[in-house]
Amino acid sequence: MLTCDSFPFLPECDLLTRWELGTFNSEGPSYMLLMALCAVSCQTASLNAVFDHTLLNGEPLPDSEQYFDEAVSRIPTRITQSQDLDYLRAFGLLAVYSLQRGSHDDLHRYLGLYHALVAQHGFHDESRWPKDLAIIDVDDRRRLFWCMYRLEVHSACVLGHIVRMPESQVSVLYPRIFPTMEPERQAWTAGWDYITDLFRLLEYAIFSLRGCKNRKAVLAVFCDRPSPATLLDGLARLKASKPRILEDPDRDFQSNRCKYMAVQITCTETLVNIMALLYCQAPAREIMEITKTLIEKMEAAPLIMFKVAGSQIVHQLLGVGHMLHNASRHEHGQHRAEAERLIAFLGDLVKNLELDIPSAAEAGERLQRLAETI
Repeated sequence: MLTCDSFPFLPECDLLTRWELGTFNSEGPSYMLLMALCAVSCQTASLNAVFDHTLLNGEPLPDSEQYFDEAVSRIPTRITQSQDLDYLRAFGLLAVYSLQRGSHDDLHRYLGLYHALVAQHGFHDESRWPKDLAIIDVDDRRRLFWCMYRLEVHSACVLGHIVRMPESQVSVLYPRIFPTMEPERQAWTAGWDYITDLFRLLEYAIFSLRGCKNRKAVLAVFCDRPSPATLLDGLARLKASKPRILEDPDRDFQSNRCKYMAVQITCTETLVNIMALLYCQAPAREIMEITKTLIEKMEAAPLIMFKVAGSQIVHQLLGVGHMLHNASRHEHGQHRAEAERLIAFLGDLVKNLELDIPSAAEAGERLQRLAETI
């Protein structure tokens, strides 16, 4: 499900065993986390966004809003156990739920609560973590931290707000990959880390395109944007160092979640690539060609991959459309007709998802309006 594949806030063993006995304190953070998890799970299941449809057999699904409201009602006015990771996990899940349903006010609220606890306890710096943590606990914290970083950068890219957790101030490693792991799990972990690297590069692309243009001269030297070629060089190096385990399509451990990760990689690479090309003021034709390749790969992807990705992939395709619109103005607009055709095609692709992803209807209409204004 979404919580496992895109935003794995909890380790899988925790998901399977923690609430197995059904005994917990309804006033504690573990209960709030459970309600937030149920809200996201019901939201995901209601859209049939699961690889194993036998999971949907049985009783009718409860309303996800009931779980969401229950989780929100358990947020204390003052968080006395503020070092408990369950608060951070719950706020992350509530933010994901809010993003999926298009409630940006709630998204910022729960991201804000998360950032407050990060600042209070130095969660962004491993040297400030408890010294007696077991290796597995350290890796769980690392995964949680980078989950939230990716959510923050995705939100900043889509909604246009600042990145409140810049990676230049972060001192947290990635979870370890052990030789004893199953090959499929090694592939998934390597892929997840690679996408996180792409998001870190995406942050710099956002900064390059949106950086302050009226900063005082005495401060500007400390905030210089990278040279136009730096972003493209960084992306090229990142692709060149992509783990080999992600480049072998013949492996027999290509599970659904690994195939889904391949779709995520394609979309995120394309987004970073186009933003870097725009910053470099590259020829519009290059951006058109990259978009064509993306569309071809998206057309070949099974519907379930879009369902599982949900609004995240819709946002990314909408972002590509906006950047195509910007690129169409380059070179005296000589590529406007091609840009219009591609944006309209993206609009149709997204609009066809409206029965499966609630945010797709509005996004598809926005893309179609963009095509009409070129």
